[in-house]
Amino acid sequence: MESRKQSGQRRWSWVHHVVTLSAALVVLFSALSAAGWVDADALYILTGIEDKAIVLKEDAYVSALASKQVYLTETGTSRDVILTEGQDVTIRHGDEVMTVVSRQERVSALLDRMHVEMSPLEMISIQVRDENNVEVVISEDLTYYDRETEPAPHETVRVPSDKIPVGTEQVVQEGKDGERTCVYEVTWSGGEMLSRQLVEEATNNAVDKIVEYGVEPEPVPVEAAPIPEPDPEPVIETPANNSSLPMDKLVDVRKNGNGGGTLVFKSGRTVKFKAIKNMTATAYNKNEPKVGTITASGTKVHKGVVAVDRRVIKLGTRMYIVANGYEYGYSVAEDTGVFGNIIDLYFESYSGMQQFGRRSCTVYILE
Repeated sequence: MESRKQSGQRRWSWVHHVVTLSAALVVLFSALSAAGWVDADALYILTGIEDKAIVLKEDAYVSALASKQVYLTETGTSRDVILTEGQDVTIRHGDEVMTVVSRQERVSALLDRMHVEMSPLEMISIQVRDENNVEVVISEDLTYYDRETEPAPHETVRVPSDKIPVGTEQVVQEGKDGERTCVYEVTWSGGEMLSRQLVEEATNNAVDKIVEYGVEPEPVPVEAAPIPEPDPEPVIETPANNSSLPMDKLVDVRKNGNGGGTLVFKSGRTVKFKAIKNMTATAYNKNEPKVGTITASGTKVHKGVVAVDRRVIKLGTRMYIVANGYEYGYSVAEDTGVFGNIIDLYFESYSGMQQFGRRSCTVYILE
């Protein structure tokens, strides 16, 4: 998303990096031919279950790539992806869904055999879930996650201390550079990369340099300061984009046998939901560093905006969110920039954000 964690976001004209490919792959390549068919010379972007990615350019040297499910073939400068025979393949193209059993064939031949016609701006995502299950999604927009290991310079942390003289300092821990593993959200549209932004720092083994500096000791208070009253729970509001829904309190959840059910509110109003997700919620506010005011959907941040991993919850999804000890209420997935089974909830006030912090929550996906 363009509004959050912008330090990880970079706009690239092309991609040059190549990293190890895992056994289960996601393959993306643009439809370049005038007739709309997939061309073997098209650009390929592959990512795996472990979110490692490889980008192949026409002029790039590519070492042997192979797995039990999918492999790359090269004839001169031509490249194409080949599926293993006997895999169950689900093809999604707009509202159309079809299933087929693969042959020992190129992906372009499979689409040709199924009479799938593509527009020049559409791309193809191939998700190999296991040895017998493949999903092919054809769309003009694609988001995937790329896990990279990169150098991590150490940082210097300064800590006040009343144990050393004022005006002096001492190093209590030497710093050491290391490596960090980062997850980037990569967005493509119409065959071009739009953004690449950091959404998670999974590991970092760099050691901070810690420097203490002398300060005057704080005077001992004669009388203990009174304990401040906690901030009141923020008022539950209905966001502007859900103004037609009730400003109410949830009093009952009636589940059916299909994973859905009905939410019952204090006023007697009911709202149907189609699924329940147990997730972790983190609060955020525009006054935090590196947080902007425009969401990935192009809207301004407001109460009810939720940032999601688009692989878990699609943008535009309407939800009702109940966190541990707090009812956030009606919400819409309008932003991105999180990774996995996590959502970020926008709070209008900084104090409300701090009070909420990070909590487990139940997400009701509304019909």
